[in-house]
Amino acid sequence: IVALDAISAISFASLRAEEKAIKFALIRLANIFVNIGFNVYFIVYQEYGIEYIFISNLISSTVTILFFLPKMIKSSWIFEIKLWNKMIVYALPLLVAGFAGIINETIDRILLKYLLPNPDIASSEIGLYGAFYKISIIMVLFIQTFRFAAEPFFFAQQNRSNSKKIYADVMKYFVIITTTIFLIVVIFYDYIKYFIGKEYHDERGFLVVSILLLANLFLGIYYNLSVWYKLTDKTKYGAKISIFGALITIALNFILIPIIGFLGSAIATLICYLSITIISYLLGKKHYPIPYNIKRICCYLFFMLCIYFVINIVELNPWINSIYLLVFISTIILFEKKKKTVISKPK
Repeated sequence: IVALDAISAISFASLRAEEKAIKFALIRLANIFVNIGFNVYFIVYQEYGIEYIFISNLISSTVTILFFLPKMIKSSWIFEIKLWNKMIVYALPLLVAGFAGIINETIDRILLKYLLPNPDIASSEIGLYGAFYKISIIMVLFIQTFRFAAEPFFFAQQNRSNSKKIYADVMKYFVIITTTIFLIVVIFYDYIKYFIGKEYHDERGFLVVSILLLANLFLGIYYNLSVWYKLTDKTKYGAKISIFGALITIALNFILIPIIGFLGSAIATLICYLSITIISYLLGKKHYPIPYNIKRICCYLFFMLCIYFVINIVELNPWINSIYLLVFISTIILFEKKKKTVISKPK
């Protein structure tokens, strides 16, 4: 499964570079539907064992390869040692960064099992935290979608005279969208929480989900900022930043979980992503300065947080609170209407 997915990842990268978003999305969706379909068939209808989950994954990965097979057969296969060496030097630090990123994303649920103060309720607490994490995926989904499109776009813009201005504008609009998503989720949390079932409606959910949403918002900003070390081939900095973030995550989880439970894990995630965002911005300012509109971005973030705290203090109906969302969006439109920037494809 891993081998097939690694091979198909190259073809998916090609589609991204060629900006064939529809084909990319259709093949991805086909992979998902085939996987779900065979899982339902084997596990639900045939009542086979759990090993058939892996068989379903293998079938879906094979189907994905079949979509790319005609193009792979037509391609000329030449091994270039110089290109290989260049790719390895560039990619190895990103491999380390990816591993550190996985630690940041998953270590909290592993440590909760051993560090929660009351082991008798550890399983239920981990279940609650996992459910709250699912709600924050609303933000993660947008960030992942953005990453698929943004990385090839950033490289395509590299040789344009106004490329840095474009990167700065992309960051600003990214913050506008993610702050809006944050407010939509927290304002309509009373409705959104029903997606995880009534047994997970714990009073701590709102605060934990809010923290995780904010953490992922900063993670998205970090992905924007990472353009500097990718364009300058200084990926070693990406590895160092990610390792630093992983160390923060592990240390804070060990400190906070025994004191405040899974709330500590959420706080550790936020502090980690905020820290690597600040570090990446400061290093980028030195090695590849991009004219981000920091004042405007900070204003939007501050305005978002102000609305969040007002919602917490004045407990009103979500539909009444949606007035705050309209005010937020209207204010942004008013600010951005003064100056519009068109981002076009390079000639």
